[in-house]
Amino acid sequence: MFGFGKANKKPPRTVASVKPHGGSIGHVHFLNTSIASDNLGDEIIVESIEAALRPLFAKCYISTSSTHDGLGPFGRELMAAADVGIVMGTNALCPHNQLRSGRFGWTIDRADRAVLAGKVVLCGVGAYRAFQTVDPAQAALLGEILSRHYRHSVRDGLGLEILRQSGLAGLNTSCPTLWRHLHHPIAAPTGKADGVVFTLTAHKPDPADAAMVAILRRIYRHLWFWPQQPRDLEYLAEIAILDGIQIIPANLAAYDAHLSSHRVDVVGTRLHGGIRGLSHGRRVLIVAIDNRATEIGRETGLPVMRRQDLQSQMEMRLQSSWPTAIDLPRSDILAFLAQFGGLGVAV
Repeated sequence: MFGFGKANKKPPRTVASVKPHGGSIGHVHFLNTSIASDNLGDEIIVESIEAALRPLFAKCYISTSSTHDGLGPFGRELMAAADVGIVMGTNALCPHNQLRSGRFGWTIDRADRAVLAGKVVLCGVGAYRAFQTVDPAQAALLGEILSRHYRHSVRDGLGLEILRQSGLAGLNTSCPTLWRHLHHPIAAPTGKADGVVFTLTAHKPDPADAAMVAILRRIYRHLWFWPQQPRDLEYLAEIAILDGIQIIPANLAAYDAHLSSHRVDVVGTRLHGGIRGLSHGRRVLIVAIDNRATEIGRETGLPVMRRQDLQSQMEMRLQSSWPTAIDLPRSDILAFLAQFGGLGVAV
C-alpha cells in the first residue's frame, strides 16, 4: 500500500539517485498537459515527452494528474507521495500571478502549494506570452514550487527568462516534439507536393487566414484540412467555401495515418500540427501567430513565416524549393535527461 492520504514525513528522495535499470522504486508524478485539453497539440507534446522520459523511469512508479484541472484531492495525495513531479510541456509558464488564475494550461490552487513545494521539474515548458518583467508574486510562487535540485527544461528563450527572473536554473532544450531529430535526421522533400494539409487557429482569427486558403487552392491540386481543435473546422466554414477541401478527422491517429500515406506539404498556423508533419518526413511551413513559433523558428531553423508576410510571400515560398534542417541544442537536451540517470531520447 502506498498510504495515500497520510502525510509524507520521510525526507524526499531524488529520482536522480534511482537508476533506471536497478535499485529501489522511485515515484514520479507526471503533470499531464493533455488531460482535459481540447487541443490535440498538447497530445503531440505529451507523447514526445513520454517517449523521452519513460525509458529513464523504467523502474519507477508513475502516477498522473491534469494540469488543466489542477491536482484535486486524489492528485494532491499522489503528488504528496511522489519524489518529483514533471510538468509536461506546453505554454505553461506565465509571467503573471498563476495562483488561481482561472482558465490556464497549468492550474495551481493554494492547497497545492505544500505538496508541490520544491518538487516540480519543467520539461519542455514555454512562456504563455511575451513579457517584460515577471510579477513578483509569480516569481515567488515559482521559486517555492519548482525544484532547485534539477535544472528545468524550457522550450524557448522567453521561458528561460521567466526562470532567470525567478532565481531558478534552466536549460533551453527547444520543444520535445523536435527531440527525435537528434537521432533521426529530417528527410523532408525540398520541392512542392501536389497536395497540402493545412491548419487554422480559431481562437486567433485574422483576415490573412482567408487569403492563405485562397493561395493554397491556387497552387495545390488537393487540399485537406486538419482541425487541431474542433472549433477550427467551424472557423474554416466561416472564412472559406468547403467545396474541394477534404476534412481529416480531428484525432491524432487519423492525422498520422494521412501523413504517413500521402505525399503532402503541411502548411498553417498550428505549430505542433506542422511539427507532426515534419516527423513524417513532410515539407512544412508554419505561419507564426504568437511568440511560440517565432521563438522556436528563430532558435532552431524550423520553417516559419510571419503572418503579416503571408499574402505577399507565401505563394513564392511554397513554389520554391528549400532544404529543411533543424539545429537543436543537443548538449542541453542531453544534460537535462542525464539528471534522471540516462541520456536516451526515444523515437
